[in-house]
Amino acid sequence: MLALIIIVIAVVVLAAAYAAAVVFLARAVVFPQRARPTKIVSVDDDGQSVVLSSNPLTRFDGILGLLYDNETKLTVLTPGTKVAGDGSTVTRQLAERAPLEGGTEGRASGNVFTAANVTGTEPVDVAIDTDHATQPAWLYAGVGTNSSTWVLHVHGMLAGRDSALRSVRALVGTGYTSLVISYRGDREAAGEGRAPSTLGQTEWRDLDAAIAYARSQRAARIVVVGWSLGATVALEETVHGPQGAAIDALVLVSPVVSWARTIRYGMTRQRVPRWLAASAIGLLSSRLGARLLGLPVTLHLTDTLPEPSVPTLVIHSEGDLTTPFSATVAFASASERVAVVQFPPAPHAMEWNANPDRFSATVADWIAAHLRQIGALREK
Repeated sequence: MLALIIIVIAVVVLAAAYAAAVVFLARAVVFPQRARPTKIVSVDDDGQSVVLSSNPLTRFDGILGLLYDNETKLTVLTPGTKVAGDGSTVTRQLAERAPLEGGTEGRASGNVFTAANVTGTEPVDVAIDTDHATQPAWLYAGVGTNSSTWVLHVHGMLAGRDSALRSVRALVGTGYTSLVISYRGDREAAGEGRAPSTLGQTEWRDLDAAIAYARSQRAARIVVVGWSLGATVALEETVHGPQGAAIDALVLVSPVVSWARTIRYGMTRQRVPRWLAASAIGLLSSRLGARLLGLPVTLHLTDTLPEPSVPTLVIHSEGDLTTPFSATVAFASASERVAVVQFPPAPHAMEWNANPDRFSATVADWIAAHLRQIGALREK
């Protein structure tokens, strides 16, 4: 009898541990945590170089932003890294002198611009009314005949509008109008608290409202640039959005084209057993999971890849350790509408940072070419 009791207790304990692990993993997906801050170890006397804690981002040999002073100020790290012999720190050069202080914390990031300096002119603050809240956006007015082409820039997870300023920069000189939007869950709307991400499955509604706004301002052509989760948002809009048919082309950067594949990829990298990752995906896809995690909808997560309805450019790198490049390859292989431009190995969503000139030329040339094709078809 005692042996039976012990077995029952052991089974109950194991079941509880399994359930707790599954909930923990599922929660980590929809309530992601930011990486640890970057330690600013020391600054040289002339303020031209800085020693930072070593991590995959600070070791990345590309242009980077460095937030400092409680992440209220931004400076720029130029390409080129010098890793300490023990691998614990890296030395980076600053693009210009900045009042950094050793022994403080900062945060390395992909964005190197502010809303005011990305194009040389201040943006207009725009309020986009959605069914969720009033979402703020930055509007950079275009010039000339191309100004009626609106490019909507959609940022990724754990990032704000500023992370999408790189694609705004890429289009400087084209004459296009740029609208950098926010969406539910990014905490940019006034009074918005922390909420779980629905992985693009409700956020598309805010892109839909932004497209409606653009059309109300006489936008003749609409292109959406989606970064990471922003790519999911863009793809969801083309399928579900009332305004989705107004999109002429998509540009997707380090895109999440399948959350099931991305979740499994990330958990495999964290050495989570495949069966446990599958359980977490199953919970996320269930009504029970929605209730436990406070999700407003039951998520639909499968390995099935979307089929874009418009010409789509994907910019991605095999160095991405967040979103599997293999999913991008499969996505492109399944559709003639998708073109992939592979960049040198770079961290997630850092293709611009690896080669800004190539990124800008690729995006600007591709958009121009496809809009000309669309125009020619419409004239027939």
